[in-house]
Amino acid sequence: MSEDPSSSTNSHYGPLDTSHSDEEERLLGEHQISNDYARKPVDHYNGTYMIFFILGVGSSLPWNFICTAKHYWIYKLRNCSDLPIIEAPHVSDLGDYFESYFSIASSVPSVPCLILNFYLVNRISAQARVLSSLVVMLLIFIFITVLVKVDTSFWTQEFFALTLICVAILSGASNILTASVFGVTGRFPIKHSQSLISGNCI
Repeated sequence: MSEDPSSSTNSHYGPLDTSHSDEEERLLGEHQISNDYARKPVDHYNGTYMIFFILGVGSSLPWNFICTAKHYWIYKLRNCSDLPIIEAPHVSDLGDYFESYFSIASSVPSVPCLILNFYLVNRISAQARVLSSLVVMLLIFIFITVLVKVDTSFWTQEFFALTLICVAILSGASNILTASVFGVTGRFPIKHSQSLISGNCI
């Protein structure tokens, strides 16, 4: 006596009637989407790992560039007054304490920019936040590079104030970049977060 193959639990053949109701189709569609998300893509040649590492390095690069150019800042912020500081107390030697001002200008925008990123996370995509931060950092670097060739000996105070504004903008853009990239790493395996943190530590 032959058995219907579709009625056997060990059969590899499905039933002939494969029609489903609308509710079943929706459930099957949701199940298919979850399976697509569950599929782990292959990271060929560790390319994604290296991209997150470079983004980690890039987020801390602005501050490293600024704080390590000590001799440049001492030269640009030197006292160019004809009178000595004792005879002209209103003239300050900015080259002695510019690093403290840079640290303050870099730290103050951190909290407001992190709060701003918290409000923008559901309104602006991570791609837009990352790209806009990189563009702002690039423009500020170009502006600072142009100032290298400009004679600022006659407007040292204004140059110092302008530099502090640039440092604050760089710090804010760097914080938004770091927070946005950390949010993106949450969609990847844990090793990519480790790659980003390793890049930040360099």
